[in-house]
Amino acid sequence: MSLVRPPAWVVGAAGFAISVGIALRVLIPYGMDPTIFLALGEDAPVQTVYAQQLLGDVNVRTGGGHDGKYFFAQANDPWYGDPHRHAAVLDRPAYRGQRMLFPMIAGGFGLFPPGVVVWSMLVTNLLAMAIGAFLAAKLAASWGGAAWLGLLVPLNIGLLFELDINGAGILAYVCCLGALYALANERTWSASFLFAAAALSREVMVLFAVGIVVLWWLDRREVAWRFVITPLVAMAVWYLYLHVRLADVPGVGGGTKNFAPPFVGFFEAFRSWAAAPDLLLINLSLLTVIITFIPLVLRSRLPIAWGALPFVALAAILSVNVWREPFDLTRALAPIFTAAPFLVTLPRGTAAFRADADVAEARM
Repeated sequence: MSLVRPPAWVVGAAGFAISVGIALRVLIPYGMDPTIFLALGEDAPVQTVYAQQLLGDVNVRTGGGHDGKYFFAQANDPWYGDPHRHAAVLDRPAYRGQRMLFPMIAGGFGLFPPGVVVWSMLVTNLLAMAIGAFLAAKLAASWGGAAWLGLLVPLNIGLLFELDINGAGILAYVCCLGALYALANERTWSASFLFAAAALSREVMVLFAVGIVVLWWLDRREVAWRFVITPLVAMAVWYLYLHVRLADVPGVGGGTKNFAPPFVGFFEAFRSWAAAPDLLLINLSLLTVIITFIPLVLRSRLPIAWGALPFVALAAILSVNVWREPFDLTRALAPIFTAAPFLVTLPRGTAAFRADADVAEARM
């Protein structure tokens, strides 16, 4: 076995080991209680009481908690058959309900009891990290790089934060990587469905498909509308279903505003960074990565980078609530933080999409 080019499954196994190790670092101090990953908050008693009713004693974090507490409610009723019991504890049921794939899988398509769901949410993300490392390793090798680059998925800071709160961003990004692998093998409809899966995990992942449509046109002078239309149709169909199921479920309200006029969120956040030098240094470092990413992408034809490029535009319209903390910013822009090292590491001139001969070789 070569240390430089290990099999992709070895990279996937290493990615799984890294992710499990990080998860254990959180679990062990809490007596291996997976409820710590639900991100229940002291300032969010509705979701905490809901979890206590289903699980008994739960671990609660300071503040308002985060996404995991909502995905737990969704995973207990992923088809919204009893929305007045489960979806009623969501802050914005229609908004949260758009992100259906992660809770659907973690909830066993509605078959798992709450005691299983609380573990399956974590396991789903751990397996997604491993699959993402595997796919990224396959892609890196096909582009002439080291398969070990696949570890940039489980080492992506934004995805690690998603793991910490049982978020849907890991699954969403891995679906995008799966779509790239499908495209590398000329399976365009498979890629379209995987882009749809990504969008049903996290709606802004449609932007990844948009970036690939642009690259596909640059590479082949063909507009691959299916990469975007398929996700949009899937989202529209699911939203119509939600509209019927959640018509009289207002939720508990609250939530944060994620978008703002261009650059307003950045300038508002900068004022708070100035009062905390360590936060200022971290966020300016992140900003440097984002800005330098743009010319590197434009000089390349690397699909993983072009898929991430629209997230730079997304950064411009994020609100102060996202820009203020690296925790939120890196999750929102997670594709950039795997793509950037790929750009720096892979040989220049890497082809966007391989020729038929290369595809045939990849299928062997």
